[in-house]
Amino acid sequence: MWRIGFYVWRAWLWLKLGAPALLVLILIYAAQGPSALFWAATAVFGCIGLGVGIALADFRSREFGPVGRERVR
Repeated sequence: MWRIGFYVWRAWLWLKLGAPALLVLILIYAAQGPSALFWAATAVFGCIGLGVGIALADFRSREFGPVGRERVR
């Protein structure tokens, strides 16, 4: 049950952070096209997304152990 809750929380976190960032990028692109501001915002939001992904992957590995089958020796 904890795993399901963690995956739902993780999906909610991605949606909570990703939807506004995507909306801002769409608005900048609609207003100015592929300008320097658009590419700078894309780089900033991409780095934030990468950081969130790395942090969540590290948290998942700490909580659940390595992904895959456990090998018994």
